[in-house]
Amino acid sequence: MRMQALTKCAIAVGALALPFTAATPAAVATPAPGAASAAAISASGPVAIPATPSVAGASQLPVRRSVAELPANPLAEARSLSAAAWAGHGRASVADLKIAKLLLSASAVTAKCENGHGVSRLAKAVLNGRRLAVTADPNTTVTARLNQVGVVSVTLNKQVRERNGDLSVTAIEIGLPLGPGGTQTLKIASVTCGKGGGPRPTPPTTPGHPGSPAPSPSAPPAAAPAPTPVPGDLPVTG
Repeated sequence: MRMQALTKCAIAVGALALPFTAATPAAVATPAPGAASAAAISASGPVAIPATPSVAGASQLPVRRSVAELPANPLAEARSLSAAAWAGHGRASVADLKIAKLLLSASAVTAKCENGHGVSRLAKAVLNGRRLAVTADPNTTVTARLNQVGVVSVTLNKQVRERNGDLSVTAIEIGLPLGPGGTQTLKIASVTCGKGGGPRPTPPTTPGHPGSPAPSPSAPPAAAPAPTPVPGDLPVTG
């Protein structure tokens, strides 16, 4: 009976996704080597939501994009979506987030990455009536059990160190099981950045004297420690 319920759920979500995926082409900004990137919302699975909005930048001037409202889809609602990226920096934010089927909402979700260090923040975030922490430890995992669906995995402040040393931060990542081998994934406020995006060097303090030493550049930040998952469990009915 449970397997039949999961299969029916997968078919239902897939059917709802068809008109949305057909109407919205997948357009994700691809960062150049050494660039930072940011995306407010994206989803993969039966309901595919292109990164909205998505930016990448490697210069000292920020590249910014914003969307007043997430296009209609059967998975999530959100307003005031914004993304910005420049050398060593990425920022993304979402307001008025609502995911009715998961009983998840938040007045604001933000993620920030600066020179290989990241942080995320939730404002008035609630999962099935329980308030989520404003700032969660990296890779805090919460599981929610939904009737006729199964176990939903919600990761707060997900941080992953890439092979090239860049850091990827996602404020909220949701994994929804949809039957054998199937998963619907939703990412809220995702950013990636590396080191080397600090302020420009300051010129010598004594103009006209070539021998005057320039201020020493700031020492590079230490590498972020390996993330440690923090398991949790929230019984959910519905």
